[in-house]
Amino acid sequence: MAKVNFKRLRQGASAPANTITDPRDLFNALPEKVSGLDYLRGPQDQVLAAWHDRRDERDLVIKMNTGGGKTLVGLLIARSWLNEGIRPVAYLVPDDFLTAQVTTEAGRVGIATTNDPRSPEYQQGRAVLVGTFAKLFNGLSVFGVGGSVSKPPSHSLGAVIIDDAHACIAQADHVFRLRVDDDSEAYSDLLTLFAGDLKAQSPNGLLDLEARRRTAIQEVPFWAWQDKQDQVLSILHPISDSALKWGWPLVVDSLPLCTAVITSDAFEIYPPCHPTETLLGFSQAQRRVYLTATLADDSVLVRHFGAAPESVSRPIFPSSAGDIGDRMILVPQQLVPKATDEEVRDLVLDLAEDQNVVVIVPSHARADWWREDAALVLDRNNIHQGVEQLRKNPQLGLVVLINRYDGIDLPGDACHVLVLDGLPEALDGPERLTQARLTGSTNLLGRQIQRLEQGMGRATRSNEDHAVVLLLGARLAERLNAPEARGFFSPATRAQLDLAAEIASEVEADSLDDLHDIMEQCLERDKDWVAYSKGALAQVRYDTSRIADTASAERRAFDAALRGDYVVAAQEQQTVVNGITDDAATQALQRQRLASYTNFFDPSGAQQTQKTANLANRRLLRPLTGVLYERLKAASRPQGEQASSWLQAKYTSGNDLLLGFKAVLQDLDWGPRTPQFEQAVRDLAEHIGHIGQRPEDTLGRGPDGLWALRDGTFYVIEAKSGADPGHPVYKKDAEQLSNAMDWFRQQYPNSEATPLLIHPEERFDSHAAIPTGCRVVTTKRLARLRESVSAFATGLVANDAFRDPARVTSLLNDHGLSAANFVRRFSVPGRH
Repeated sequence: MAKVNFKRLRQGASAPANTITDPRDLFNALPEKVSGLDYLRGPQDQVLAAWHDRRDERDLVIKMNTGGGKTLVGLLIARSWLNEGIRPVAYLVPDDFLTAQVTTEAGRVGIATTNDPRSPEYQQGRAVLVGTFAKLFNGLSVFGVGGSVSKPPSHSLGAVIIDDAHACIAQADHVFRLRVDDDSEAYSDLLTLFAGDLKAQSPNGLLDLEARRRTAIQEVPFWAWQDKQDQVLSILHPISDSALKWGWPLVVDSLPLCTAVITSDAFEIYPPCHPTETLLGFSQAQRRVYLTATLADDSVLVRHFGAAPESVSRPIFPSSAGDIGDRMILVPQQLVPKATDEEVRDLVLDLAEDQNVVVIVPSHARADWWREDAALVLDRNNIHQGVEQLRKNPQLGLVVLINRYDGIDLPGDACHVLVLDGLPEALDGPERLTQARLTGSTNLLGRQIQRLEQGMGRATRSNEDHAVVLLLGARLAERLNAPEARGFFSPATRAQLDLAAEIASEVEADSLDDLHDIMEQCLERDKDWVAYSKGALAQVRYDTSRIADTASAERRAFDAALRGDYVVAAQEQQTVVNGITDDAATQALQRQRLASYTNFFDPSGAQQTQKTANLANRRLLRPLTGVLYERLKAASRPQGEQASSWLQAKYTSGNDLLLGFKAVLQDLDWGPRTPQFEQAVRDLAEHIGHIGQRPEDTLGRGPDGLWALRDGTFYVIEAKSGADPGHPVYKKDAEQLSNAMDWFRQQYPNSEATPLLIHPEERFDSHAAIPTGCRVVTTKRLARLRESVSAFATGLVANDAFRDPARVTSLLNDHGLSAANFVRRFSVPGRH
């Protein structure tokens, strides 16, 4: 009896699954789907329909919540391209961990994949290449590199899906960067080459670099960088095919346009925009789709990837944004303001006795605070093994992740309690430089919020997941309370934060035990909580895209400069500067870039532009001449009146005030975070009724801190918060305080000042000269200061005392914070 070989027919070139281009019909035609995958979910169907209508656009952004099925959406798009004849196709993810997940998902629906770009299945369009973002984005890419250090493609690429685009963008920041580590000869040569230029910016900054202090960081002035390009090339070229081989082909042609930042760890070089045209596989691809869950600012795709703004400005998303896991988001120290950090930690440890609790911390230093009680502490070296243990063992206990806010999936029982302990911190040179340049800007706030949101999503990887998310740290809570912060969160997270606010207004939690009971309602799936939570999300919709009007002009300016057309580059960059009206710090930074383009054809005009930029943002480069120090003026009102007025302008409620004081005290503690410590010293001045300044930070000279008191006297402050306890004040630190006093006398010749050194020990080394009148805020005295400030804050919120100048004055006296008592109470004389 004759039989038809239907298997051969359905595998042929004309089989439906190999010819259909509408991804929804394609899904229905796939013959090898596993049981249970009979139809697309609503959000998937909606997104694929919208994509099919716009499939001819080169750059498209698809936004779907984590767990909404965007992997399958991406795979169907990739298969649809192949059926259309656009081939080969790559599906790229941030790391190998996610590569395995995509391959597994493809197997469930019967879409052929491979991880080998040399395979005939990929080259001939029969399989989708699944790999890491780094496979395409590197200076030795098999898909080809253009520019002066060209590498012909050994494998072609017709279209590309970039999944978890937010994480891939963060990776791209490192791809388009040259890093010369401090243990190399090239590092020493570069430091020597620019030593004079760095000293002109900050003599103390250069000394810190030469001493390899952990907090040392300086930017090379763009005029010196451009002028010394021949010497830079002669230093870097010998290591361009070894230490720098992955980035050199991508960056070398834009080297004169780059920013160079040097820290105690490395000399790092990066361009203002990513020169993605050098990556032939990416730049020549016919179609590009970016899949993302938390990319709040799509401008980055225009600025750094050269994507078409008219397409990116209209992202594709489902009709509802509420298909997200159930999260109860709580800020313990807002609900129970009197709770200490140690009490909150005990609460977390209690939860970890019965289930996995994952704590994400910003640094190794913060990880140490949890380490003694942690089952695992995971960093980039052991993260994947640790995540596997979490997935296999739902009662592993407390696990700490160091600075890992994305790329980790903890579904189901792997994690039902997630803790974010503190704000994400900048770790490398470029990040630290950006953080310093943009202090106080909405731009920086947006970056921090995006990383926080990525971290908050680690435990809810589908809309069936549930988790309690605890946000710890006064500084983190303060950022969340910023009026501008709300707009940076995704709509679904905003809705869940609103639930948190409603919970806070509804309950009167006297202790963390009460908070524990509230969390149990989520963890034990209380039906009323589930209904309340789901109801809040039911009508959530996606926002329209956030595209900065200046992004296209910024990219055009860079492209023009890359062509050597610096006049046009400056014209386009002027458009960028003019277009920023609501963020002074960011506008000043863009004006500095305008100066760097202008310097190629008008050095004198560039210095004038840089002077304007520096006046608006003192943390930017200081021009060669013309920057004058602005003297600090004491408050015109008595200390109590000044404090009350400032606090009322700063804080709208007693709770906000208490949180603000806690944020200051959180940073006003010993440890390696010296920039935050120095800022806290300045902030404390204003919280207690003085006027503060950071001359060394903004001018490159002078003391770390300067306080102006009402009586016309000053405190000249050098902060050595990172000094090792048990060691005396060394000669160099004593000299810095003496130099700071010399600077003060030049700037304030008719004024008196008390030199204040913040150092664990009051004892000076025998070789160190004690500055006349020097007082030292020691370990014990700083502890006393912190206790007094905390008690002062508690008094201020009682019956809104901070609104009454007389009561503020009384509280200042009661806690030794008045100008008459401050030095005597919180410092001791320096001694040998």
